[in-house]
Amino acid sequence: YVMKKFFALLMLLVFTVVLSVTTLPAEAKEEFKVAYVPAITNNSFWLAIEKPIKEAVRARGDLYVTIDTPSDQARMNDVIGDLIADKIDILLVAPLAPAEIKSALIACKDAGIPVINFETPVMDLDLVAAVVTSDNYNAGVVVARDMMEKLPRGSKVAVIHSLADGACIERIKGFYDTITNYFEVVVELDGKGDTGVTLPLAENVLQSTSDLAAFFCVNDPSALGCMNALAARPERFVLVYGVDGSPDAKKLIAAGKMTGTAAQSPNSIGSETIKAAYTILEREEVKKNIVIPTFLIDKDNVNRYGTDGW
Repeated sequence: YVMKKFFALLMLLVFTVVLSVTTLPAEAKEEFKVAYVPAITNNSFWLAIEKPIKEAVRARGDLYVTIDTPSDQARMNDVIGDLIADKIDILLVAPLAPAEIKSALIACKDAGIPVINFETPVMDLDLVAAVVTSDNYNAGVVVARDMMEKLPRGSKVAVIHSLADGACIERIKGFYDTITNYFEVVVELDGKGDTGVTLPLAENVLQSTSDLAAFFCVNDPSALGCMNALAARPERFVLVYGVDGSPDAKKLIAAGKMTGTAAQSPNSIGSETIKAAYTILEREEVKKNIVIPTFLIDKDNVNRYGTDGW
């Protein structure tokens, strides 16, 4: 009897162990590989977008992959091809040239890899699962309205563009649609969204246009280039507007030097991007267009938003 009872207990233990082993894979969490490919890496705005994405992926125990942004879209397309070969589960991308990323998007579609497009909208929206972007058109609108309140009709304005950036194109469109013929735009130059590139352009404009009234820059790094040019000409009073809401711009606004910046929330862009990504990975329906509001920060409200962070 004792042997029978021992044998029955032994069989029950073996059955329990076997059952637990066979059910373990079904209970194991699926691990995803998430790739983040921004338009620019050496810019605090894009780093601020990345922060909540990286944190969310690592908090879930998934694999996070990113790259140093190549200098041209063709090279970015090649890198995306490498990520596809590396068997990523989803791509989060902000293209350098929205019209030239199509081949990479098609490659993702063929591989069954969903794409979340953030901040710089692609041209072929049917090839992405969702688009997360700031209201870039409105960023241009709010700058234009404030500038029109501060300056008389016919004032001379210089526009510092970034021609390769779809988000910047929307900002310029909002600006031009709002000012119509109110200002005289004396020049539009491509500062490539870079402080160093913009600085000599702004210096040339200040030298050639003695009665320049304002700069409208499509991002804050460009606006900082204009501010640096004006620092060497303390006798000149020129309004300077940017777009981003960066800490550096807000510090200059609080100091009474820079006029304003159309603020974005990179933290919200990153948070909404990774939220959309996991919605798709969990096979749930996601909203196609997710728009983050933009608004003007100036000397009247800058202290409300602070100058230390985004």
